[in-house]
Amino acid sequence: MHTFITMIMSITTITLATSVAPAQSMSMPKSMNEFVNWQLDRGACGTWIETGVTKQMWVGIPSGLKYTSTEMMWYEPYTQQLFHSHHMVTEDGRVISTGAGGMYWNQQTNSPMGSGSGYDMGKPYSGTSVLQGMSEDTISWTYTEMSQGQTTTYEISTTYTGPNTRTTSVSIKGGDDEPWTSESTRSNPAADLLKASKLAGTWNFTMPDGTTMQSVFTWIADEHVLKEETTHVRKDGSSSVDIYLMYWDPTVDHIATLYLDYHGTVIHGKVDSITTNGDEVTIVSTHEGARYGGLTMSTQMTQVIKGTTLTTTFQGMSLDGKRHELTWSGRKNVSNWGKSGW
Repeated sequence: MHTFITMIMSITTITLATSVAPAQSMSMPKSMNEFVNWQLDRGACGTWIETGVTKQMWVGIPSGLKYTSTEMMWYEPYTQQLFHSHHMVTEDGRVISTGAGGMYWNQQTNSPMGSGSGYDMGKPYSGTSVLQGMSEDTISWTYTEMSQGQTTTYEISTTYTGPNTRTTSVSIKGGDDEPWTSESTRSNPAADLLKASKLAGTWNFTMPDGTTMQSVFTWIADEHVLKEETTHVRKDGSSSVDIYLMYWDPTVDHIATLYLDYHGTVIHGKVDSITTNGDEVTIVSTHEGARYGGLTMSTQMTQVIKGTTLTTTFQGMSLDGKRHELTWSGRKNVSNWGKSGW
């Protein structure tokens, strides 16, 4: 979408809603701090992805173009400001619209306002936005834009339909045309990368000593985390459980991992690569953490998923920086697919 749609969409609430709230139910924040906290409490910051076809609405954007829009919002604690950006491209990589801006407290109106600028189809635009009100699930603005010698005022309302989805309605103030309604989803790189692996489901493996292992992979946290819960059942009937999590960590720009077991082991890691060759998917990850009474353990793990088999191997196993092969690290663990997780 457009820069100000980016800002407006990003600062919307995250409660379930099915329609735009009536104007009389809306209220205005009493301070910038209240306004900022409202966004942070509802997880408004982050990256959002929208796809669709442009309509006849914005002066600088032609209709009928298939697009993908990447929109971001972030908070700067030192200045107590909210910032936003967007980048809107067609299927063949042409930039339809790009821009950035910020939100601030207007002392004269005693309310939040916003400003932004950028380029539509390579031509500059700029605009200002005035908050009209907020309800539990909807936020409404009026946005006035100057583009290609024209000044147009828009009415924009955004409603969150779930914790990671939202809809936005844009119309020209006083116009008769149907609103441009669009949907966007919070960016979820981990799921985008891991779903192709088809790990979700149940995998069974038997150790040489007779211990059976059942690993159940399930998506949790609205499909932002892939959890592996492995149950070990020994020949004497005793059992134990360990957990392995895979999730997106923006601080390292990778899929991060976390392993926890019944010994109190805590091992962090990250996925180095995910490659696909036909129906075979290979995941390579590196790990390091505390195990076996405080020893630092590090290793690289390779998982190969092909059809109904999951083959796991470990390379470069070390304890306190010294190479040390463990009883289970020097061989291939081949698990068989038990049931679908979808």
